[in-house]
Amino acid sequence: MKCTVAELIFDYLEQQGIDHIFGVPGLVLEPFLAACRKKGTITPILAKHEEGAAFMADGYARVKGLPGVCFATSGPGVTNLISGVAGASLDGIPLLVFSGQIPTFTNRKGTLQDSTGVGIDSVKIFETICKSSMVLSSPHAAEYDLRSSYIHAMTGRKGPVHLSLPKDILMETIEISIIEEPFTPPVAEYFDRKRVIEATRELCIAEKPAMLVGSGAVASGASQEIVELAEMFRIPVATTPKAKGAFPEDHPLALGVLGLGGSPLAECYIKSSEIDVLLVVGSSLNQISTFSWDPAILPSKTLININIDPTIININYTADIPLIGDAQTVISEISFRALRYLDEQEEMIEKRYADFQREKQHQNMVVDPEKMMSDQVPIKPQRLIFDLQNGLPKDAILFSDVGSHLLWALHYLKMTRPGQFIAPFGLLTMGFGTAAPIGGKLAAPDRPVVAIVGDGCFGMNGMEIATAVNYNLPIVWIVMNNSMLGLIHAFQSLSLGEDTILTRFRRIDFAKLAGSLGAVGITITEPGELARLLPEAIASGKPTVFDCLIDPDEKPPITSFATGARDYAARTLH
Repeated sequence: MKCTVAELIFDYLEQQGIDHIFGVPGLVLEPFLAACRKKGTITPILAKHEEGAAFMADGYARVKGLPGVCFATSGPGVTNLISGVAGASLDGIPLLVFSGQIPTFTNRKGTLQDSTGVGIDSVKIFETICKSSMVLSSPHAAEYDLRSSYIHAMTGRKGPVHLSLPKDILMETIEISIIEEPFTPPVAEYFDRKRVIEATRELCIAEKPAMLVGSGAVASGASQEIVELAEMFRIPVATTPKAKGAFPEDHPLALGVLGLGGSPLAECYIKSSEIDVLLVVGSSLNQISTFSWDPAILPSKTLININIDPTIININYTADIPLIGDAQTVISEISFRALRYLDEQEEMIEKRYADFQREKQHQNMVVDPEKMMSDQVPIKPQRLIFDLQNGLPKDAILFSDVGSHLLWALHYLKMTRPGQFIAPFGLLTMGFGTAAPIGGKLAAPDRPVVAIVGDGCFGMNGMEIATAVNYNLPIVWIVMNNSMLGLIHAFQSLSLGEDTILTRFRRIDFAKLAGSLGAVGITITEPGELARLLPEAIASGKPTVFDCLIDPDEKPPITSFATGARDYAARTLH
């Protein structure tokens, strides 16, 4: 079969099940976009900025389970993609990043927006933040390069790959062999049988075990297996911030989130010095989930760590029993082998559960729970999250941007499904929450998609609301408006008091701004309004922005995280 290299790309993407791509055009991308229009099976989405396009591709990938595809022209198009692609890389999100390139016959001649090394070198730029980065240097190798890039993105720890597309190579006609079946990543079902047996015994005879579930468990689809193991042996379970919802937060064994914005119950229980065995599933145990690597996280006897990536399994804490492999496979094997311990441990299991329920009566999962019911105006952020909880459909996908609103959501929301709560924890990039839900909605058109963002975040990528309007995407954005960069303000106030630096600005009327972009804009000033109006906004089928005026004097729950960072500095520097 004969086709151009550009047409080959879209044939391949279509075969993999990809139906939307995101970007901003440029002159060198003309053959690429012409092939997209000619094929007619994949819809290109025009973003307002390339960073927004990368975020949209990221949101699409997280919800769809396939690589998100973003594209940009050479030069500034490349550099504008960087933050979005870097965030996806740190979060292990598969992206196919296509950047346009000048024709090969004009290389190194000072051509406009040259990205071959005379201007900038797009391949080298992306090498540092992608699993692979290459230029399509030959039409004859294009099919191989495309396939290998896709496989690389989707195997092992997933992540972005980059292909630079010279304009003349895209236009070349080639003979190709069409793949009839989409690529299915091989399942990493391996495990170390001897260590699994050892880990199972340690877990089952433990007097006070606990589990910490990370995002790797979500990626492997291990959430149900974790629930079953926890219920079998009555093991309390915390999640990392990134894995919020991987273990249902309304479950009797739930501790909530451990770490940044997390649950006092999880912190007190895991750091109690009474935990003898801690089973960690799919977490690198990084700063945001360990209060800056607090030694109190370590159990008194055995740390068991399951991770598919052998390079990070011992990077922050040394596991007594490291289990390299797929989380779902390893947890299933542990559960199978644990059955033989059930009868002999029955009395201890029931005692453990009774003790845990008594502990929960003395330690809340949130601080200041009374503020969730406050009728004060301006609205307490705790109350706004309570109203969000009451108005949010159970099947909704909730995106969060980065700022104090992320901590409010981590702390006060209860998530019950894996993958239901999405935020860019790897790079903590502001602006994600206005753009990424667009990709998420296109990946799951039948599910409600809601985003919670800060006023500072909205100022960065808020123009992407016009993108949702342009494509009739009924997404709801909830802006927590306190006229400041709330998280930076909160951290600065710990050392500077209220005399903070560059954290405040004049109030922006986001409802009016949304209206000017073609969306519905609604100002929320009273407690209870959001809970009542959110279901109506979702049912309306229109892009909607809620401008929620919240109390600027409320500080997000950062005390434990800030204390951990201070203590780590003291341990390290003195």
